[in-house]
Amino acid sequence: MISEFRACPQCGTRNKISRESCARCGEPLQGVSVTKPATVPAEPARGGARREPAPIPWGTILGLLIAGWLGIITLGGGGDAARGPDPAIFAAPMPLPAPAPPAPRPASNPGEDAYREGYQLLLRGEAGLAAQRLAEAVEASPETPLYRSTLGKALLAAGAQEEGLQQLGEAARLAPSNVDFGWDLGRALHQAGRAEDAASALESALAAQPGHTGVLQDLASQHAANGRFDEALPFLRRLAEARPNDLGVQQDLARALEKTGDATAAAGVYRHVLDRLPEAAITRGLLAEVLFNEGRGDEGIALFREGLDRQPRNPLLHRGLASLLERSNRVTEAVAAYREYVRLAPNAADAKDLAARADALEARQARVASAQ
Repeated sequence: MISEFRACPQCGTRNKISRESCARCGEPLQGVSVTKPATVPAEPARGGARREPAPIPWGTILGLLIAGWLGIITLGGGGDAARGPDPAIFAAPMPLPAPAPPAPRPASNPGEDAYREGYQLLLRGEAGLAAQRLAEAVEASPETPLYRSTLGKALLAAGAQEEGLQQLGEAARLAPSNVDFGWDLGRALHQAGRAEDAASALESALAAQPGHTGVLQDLASQHAANGRFDEALPFLRRLAEARPNDLGVQQDLARALEKTGDATAAAGVYRHVLDRLPEAAITRGLLAEVLFNEGRGDEGIALFREGLDRQPRNPLLHRGLASLLERSNRVTEAVAAYREYVRLAPNAADAKDLAARADALEARQARVASAQ
């Protein structure tokens, strides 16, 4: 046990008085006063009265301060020694700033609990109960569009179509800059068979976010489904520009171009899709039809044969080829192609009809041959 010691002014380690540097950190101990055990406050007695603490060793503390001061001067170089210690080392430390009080938790929106419960019920498929709780949320906060939109969906799921559409409409009216509310309304109106209202709602939603590809696609699809390819075309152009790698969109664009009379542009887009995806049998058939209608039937037939080299068991290619061959008065080849289609797709809805057509073509050809 160390009786007398020198306390390291750097780390506080107790060192034997014979050491010239600290055993722990190597700090020089020259000039550090010797501390005697009697100056250390005694521990409380076990099970008895607490001992009186020894007097504070002010001499030792002053010695440590002086040693530390000397160390600062020595490390600082000769130029700093002339200035003496920084008076700031004797100043009382600045008090630490009090910790900031915790931010008050924002009060929950009125109806939030009812909304959460209703939403969970809707996710579980309990649309009727969900609508009841969501109606409470709307009553508590009628200007919250999310509550009205979710209530509208619950009502639609519960079979209350008009009430559901009304709530979706209110949500879109309350938040016209939020594309999702108008998008939901447009889709719901389309499902309800109100095509004009659906298109109007979707166009209003698109005004809030002109590049929204989901709304663009829905508008294009709805117009095309109703045979209004001229109205679908501008939305498809914008969609194709936003999704240049979406070959389905490119094919829809080509179809709209074809339907609006621009066969040359349509053929170019079909060809682009086919170059990117040679296995696209539907696209191949559409391009072959465009070529045939432009008087380039041989190119259309060659296009089908090229596809069959890649996919010899694709029934759609055999059927498309048979049709072009028949219309090109190449009856024998057409009969073979129809029969191959029936062989590959015997359960297709038109298999029996096309089998009968092949028989009829063959019989007609035989009559013509016998008459000659």
